[in-house]
Amino acid sequence: MIASKPAGERTSRRAAGVERTRSAIVSAGRECLIADGYHRLGLEAVADRAGVTRVTIYRQFGSRLGLLEAIAEDLAVRSEIVPAMTRVAAIGDAVSAFPALVRELCRFWAGDPDLLRRLVSLGAVDPDARDLIRRREDWTYQQVAAVVERLAAEDRVRDPFDAPTATAIVSAVTGFHSCDAMANRTGTPLARLDTLLIAGLRGVVRLS
Repeated sequence: MIASKPAGERTSRRAAGVERTRSAIVSAGRECLIADGYHRLGLEAVADRAGVTRVTIYRQFGSRLGLLEAIAEDLAVRSEIVPAMTRVAAIGDAVSAFPALVRELCRFWAGDPDLLRRLVSLGAVDPDARDLIRRREDWTYQQVAAVVERLAAEDRVRDPFDAPTATAIVSAVTGFHSCDAMANRTGTPLARLDTLLIAGLRGVVRLS
């Protein structure tokens, strides 16, 4: 007689299987989104690529928009952008925190630029996805604002700027759209763009 597996082990194995299925769907969704765009993102094609049924996708994500949110969240998790920004916030010296912020943003943009291009363009034109993308852009803006406000508190924001206008400029310059365009025009990899950005932003903040 073969003993049955303990209930806890069976539950753990099922949970692992569910997570593998979810990861396969998100990966397939990312590939389809990059290849076809959101408006032509068919759940049937995603299901075929992931080796599941369309019903499974609906059960996991509820809708195409739910899948898009999972794809965006997966990008954040893969890049470890949240813990990276937590480390930036923990840097005691604002002058050191600023270049660290810019470096981490460039690293994030370099992680999956094909997907980011789709997400950024989608946020500009698609009403359903706009709020999802905007929430993530707002979070990034808040990270920039926190560091710029620390510089402003030390009187390191140059005239004629104040903290809000300096934040707006730094956010625009270090945003994905600007960085992607600059990388293409200068031939500089996104991950190594921070040096150029910091040099340019010295006209807005004092770092020495």
